[in-house]
Amino acid sequence: MVAEGIALRPLDVDVTLVHGYGFPRYLGGPMKYADMIGLQRILDDILGFAQEDPLFWKPAALLIKLVAEDRDFDCLNRQ
Repeated sequence: MVAEGIALRPLDVDVTLVHGYGFPRYLGGPMKYADMIGLQRILDDILGFAQEDPLFWKPAALLIKLVAEDRDFDCLNRQ
């Protein structure tokens, strides 16, 4: 959603998912939670899941880019 311009920044995704879709508030939203876990771990998990179902599990290009640049979603909130 961020890479496609649907959401301006990851924070907007978090607010929408927490207040509109019931994502647990204490986790801060899915983008914040991914940052807390670590984007490399998220990418590794997705690639592992893709071994069983590659049509469903495909990492987003933005995730791959951020991991390669050793950045997180929060850095996109400050642009």
